[in-house]
Amino acid sequence: MTDEREIQPAERPLTKRQRAILRLIVQEYVASGRAVGSKTLVERYRVGYSPATIRNEMADLEAAGYLASLHTSGGRVPTDRGYRFFVHHLMGDVELSSTDQIMIRHQFRQVEVHLDQWMELAAAVLAGAAGNVSVVTAPRLPTARLRHVELIALQPRLGLLILVTAEGSVRQIMVHWPEDVEQETLSPLADALAQDLRGLSADDVTARRAGTSGLARFVLEQVEHALRGQDAAERTEVRHSGLEHMLAQPEFAGAAGDAQQLLGLLRGGGFLSAMLPSLEASPDVQVFIGDENPAGELRRFGVVVSTYGVDGEVAGVLGVVGPTRMAYGRSISSVRYMARLMSDLMADLYSA
Repeated sequence: MTDEREIQPAERPLTKRQRAILRLIVQEYVASGRAVGSKTLVERYRVGYSPATIRNEMADLEAAGYLASLHTSGGRVPTDRGYRFFVHHLMGDVELSSTDQIMIRHQFRQVEVHLDQWMELAAAVLAGAAGNVSVVTAPRLPTARLRHVELIALQPRLGLLILVTAEGSVRQIMVHWPEDVEQETLSPLADALAQDLRGLSADDVTARRAGTSGLARFVLEQVEHALRGQDAAERTEVRHSGLEHMLAQPEFAGAAGDAQQLLGLLRGGGFLSAMLPSLEASPDVQVFIGDENPAGELRRFGVVVSTYGVDGEVAGVLGVVGPTRMAYGRSISSVRYMARLMSDLMADLYSA
């Protein structure tokens, strides 16, 4: 299930009939984008209630804060509270169809083991599956750890140190050797260090320096400095896709300012800064609707988000942003599946 946010109870619990009517109104409004009236429910669904009965129940739902009227029409639309009740109590457990799961997994099998490619593909696939704007951050380790080391001689006293971290980032550092060095000396040293230092942090490398001397000690110092620089750098990358899906929604027709504001949040890292403090340490999907969003710029939107990664070692965030009138079932199932898939990919990568 999705995260449980407190719903202030109405004066009395919703009846079975009210729950059924609210569920249909949410579904119809999500599909059409138009206020829903009693006539629509009677004509399109076998509700078994008269228009007068439905109108009375809609009035009660409005009084309880689950629906709102638009203009002078008789139709109503869900409020943030109505959407929240739908997500928790009316939608049920949702999973992406097996056909969609197979298709998505096939797409990832076509991509080489490269983190940037995974992120780009995840953003594109998630945006298409959910029909909303997707957001995917690169997984981050609490501390940079080494995966591979290479040493290349360029000139007798000039070389290249290549480091690959466990999260897949590559750093190439020009180094001036303390003495003339040939590749025949560097290659076996690099092989030994790659095996000895795999999975170590900067502090671990510092400890390994004890008892070493000469060229080996010099290289260990360079590796330590590089890892500490990696820890200090801002390493969270954010990918997004599918802005055209949001712009196609009637809520944002002609609202270029809203799109630009959202784009600024995504590009500038404001989205991640706003959401991270609100995310719970939970492996499942979390949903923020309208005013529940921590950033004022997001309060016209619904946000469905989840973390992914390897427990205790590496974690990233992925989710979708759309109008509060989003298809929550589709968005939640898409985010949930993509988070599981990315976690599986990360587990395979970091155990390699």
